[in-house]
Amino acid sequence: MSETIVDARGHPCPKPVIMSKKALGELSPGEEMTVLIDNEISKQNVCRFLQENGADATCTEADGLFTVRVKKTHSEMPSPSVEDYCKVPVTKAHVIAIKNDKMGFGSDELGQILIKAFVNTIREAAPLPGAIVFYNQGVHLAIEGSSLIDSLKELESRGVKILVCGTCLDYYGKKDQLRVGTASNMYDILEALTTAGHVVAP
Repeated sequence: MSETIVDARGHPCPKPVIMSKKALGELSPGEEMTVLIDNEISKQNVCRFLQENGADATCTEADGLFTVRVKKTHSEMPSPSVEDYCKVPVTKAHVIAIKNDKMGFGSDELGQILIKAFVNTIREAAPLPGAIVFYNQGVHLAIEGSSLIDSLKELESRGVKILVCGTCLDYYGKKDQLRVGTASNMYDILEALTTAGHVVAP
């Protein structure tokens, strides 16, 4: 009898678990099969499924390829939902920190063009950031006269927090000109930055 090979490479969860479950169901107790997987999360989920549902599973890894050797140990298998074995860690949203009303160094005119293009492009990004933080000269992008107010309001309506440094607004005498977002204190800004999945600073 030829060995059963389950080639689950290139498939996101739950497909590797589904393929493994089907192949395991076709084996008799004592028979073996091999499952090939090319990502860590799917390997963990497949092994947990097999070990909890009538099989012994051992795994080796080489150059990013996980080889799971499986031996069926029970004649009857439960029928759990494969989705129960395909939960992945939740990735925290990233935060964008904007400290200037221009992007980069050199030409101020070019820098203004670039920061405008950058903020407008955020609307097309996936996933959206959890928050955008404006501080120092960056607060000028959220006040009266900024060409980015409508873009920022759209992002805010889609769940992106717009945090604008209140101390910076006071320093520049612009607090009464804030047109989008919340005038935030340093505690809120620090919390947003330190709890982010990662911080992007253009």
